[in-house]
Amino acid sequence: TVISIIESRKDSYQLLVRQGEAYIESLSSAASNAIEAEQFYDYMAHQRYNEITIELDKIDKNELSEQLLYQTALTHNLYAVYEYDTDSTLIVGAVARGSQLQLPQYVVDEVLILLANPDNNYTLLLNEDSTLNEAVHYYLKLSNTLDRVTVLVAEASYFQQALEQTEISFLAQQIAGQRGISYIIYQSDEGIIFSSRKISELVSIDDDEFLKSALESDSIVSRKYIYDDDEILELVRPFSSSDYPFGLLRVGLSLSVYNSILYSYNLQMIVYSLSLFLFVILLLIYLNSRTKRQEITAQYEEIKSLSDKIFDEMDTGVAAINAKGLIYFTNDAFNKIFDLNGQSDTAWDKLISDDELQSQKFIQSSKEIIDKEIKFKTDNQFRYLLIVMSKMQENIDESTSIVVVVYDVTSMHDLEQKAARKERLSEMGNLAAGVAHEIRNPLNTISIAAQRLAAEFKPIEDIDEYLSFTSQIREETKRLNTIITKFLALARGEAQKTENVNLHSFTKQFVDFAKSEAEDLQITLQFEIDKAHIVSIEADKLRQVYSNLYNNAKEALAGSSGVIRITSKAENDQVLLTFEDSGPGVEDAIREKIFTPYYTTKEAGTGLGLPTIHTIISDNGGDVIVEKSELGGAKFILTLRK
Repeated sequence: TVISIIESRKDSYQLLVRQGEAYIESLSSAASNAIEAEQFYDYMAHQRYNEITIELDKIDKNELSEQLLYQTALTHNLYAVYEYDTDSTLIVGAVARGSQLQLPQYVVDEVLILLANPDNNYTLLLNEDSTLNEAVHYYLKLSNTLDRVTVLVAEASYFQQALEQTEISFLAQQIAGQRGISYIIYQSDEGIIFSSRKISELVSIDDDEFLKSALESDSIVSRKYIYDDDEILELVRPFSSSDYPFGLLRVGLSLSVYNSILYSYNLQMIVYSLSLFLFVILLLIYLNSRTKRQEITAQYEEIKSLSDKIFDEMDTGVAAINAKGLIYFTNDAFNKIFDLNGQSDTAWDKLISDDELQSQKFIQSSKEIIDKEIKFKTDNQFRYLLIVMSKMQENIDESTSIVVVVYDVTSMHDLEQKAARKERLSEMGNLAAGVAHEIRNPLNTISIAAQRLAAEFKPIEDIDEYLSFTSQIREETKRLNTIITKFLALARGEAQKTENVNLHSFTKQFVDFAKSEAEDLQITLQFEIDKAHIVSIEADKLRQVYSNLYNNAKEALAGSSGVIRITSKAENDQVLLTFEDSGPGVEDAIREKIFTPYYTTKEAGTGLGLPTIHTIISDNGGDVIVEKSELGGAKFILTLRK
């Protein structure tokens, strides 16, 4: 029993040490990931701004104008754009947002530094702007011809928020909230870099022999000492990164609970040495000590899973792939993106078919890290994913594994597409009114003249041919007027009025209306709409959507017999309305273009039908996508709000 008690004391202390090691390893791992994330954010910002400056570099310095820079700022959602000469004098500048936006002096000084060091051809600065009261990016880029410096000023609130949530100090605060942790400190020769709590004055590394030896060690070391009148078990390991100086990560665990257990053990040993007849009591104390050991072991397992919890709380998907290409670790975000539902041993190469991202090809290559944006389909919708893969050497069998980080950039991609579409429609809106006025007036004149010719100036001979010509003139003027009306409806972007529309009744009414024409064309109209599906949209607008989709399907069948099917399905607070046909379908190469105004594959088409549908649905808060139908033709899926 005495031997068991002594071993329990040793085991308890070792478990406490391992608990501290788990904390410090979790912090070190999380800190490294946070630093990589910060570098990645900088890289993404540089890529965006660099593309803008490349376009500006193509323009000769003498051709730069305030209007050109102003248009560039508007197009790319910038606050301002400036061009500086090689003597740091301002060539031209334009402010798109902000009333009196001025470059701080330190930014102008960076222009001089960039000109003096052309090898570093760009600089990215992040600062709180006093005029706009928000975070601002200043991106300075030296032109390829070395004859000027372009300065871009843009909003960076999202960038600053991302940095705050991935800072090492933020991660330390999260871990330090665990019970039994007295402090977490990152200390270098220069002093304390960050601390999880307000601490009293600490001894510098040079004045502490233990810390000096820990700084030279390549593993975690520990010691017991008194801090703020509390006995502490401190675990220390060296740490460094590109953003922080070389120093020590220090984790302090309170020994109060441990000491109370030791005190109990000492009493047990004293009682045992005084009287053997207390054997039963000592046995019970031993059993109690085992319970304590189990509790400490459970605490250790809880700390061991802390890093997994941190990964699962991330919005970014993370996975590990072994040398055979099988996924053996994923976080919740990764499972959600790829809809894996916690499945293990999934083959990465089957999940992602992109040739550049194949696991075996990457392992055999000389690259240590690759990244690529792909379009991935799941649950009848496409996601745009930025995938970063890096190699990891396993210590056990020295095989190469892969760490995969997946960023879902679908929202960013959609926002970019919507912004570009709104910009095109805005330009069309400015043109629409003038075009309608200039064309409709002569059209009305032609129509009236044709009517008068038919009624008042009939020839004596060939009267039938004459009336046919005048009738053709009137029909063509009507067709042109219809095109102008569609053009105006697409370009104006009118605010939509909403009303509750029962999809089943509405669809039945439309099918009854089109049934006669469909039967003449040997087209079978099918619909399967839930009677409970009620959507919020203007009925006239929805009727225009139905008519355009029906006409598209009818024309796609090109006079052949076929099927047009209309179905619906509820999904959360939305209804998915599907139009599909048995025609030839839409080729993959042009699916991204069919919603672009004036794009058409028909000889007599206007290219306004599908853009009008997209405008109506998107203005109503929904979306339109096109896929291959099981019937063989096109399948249009419309998202409508309930």
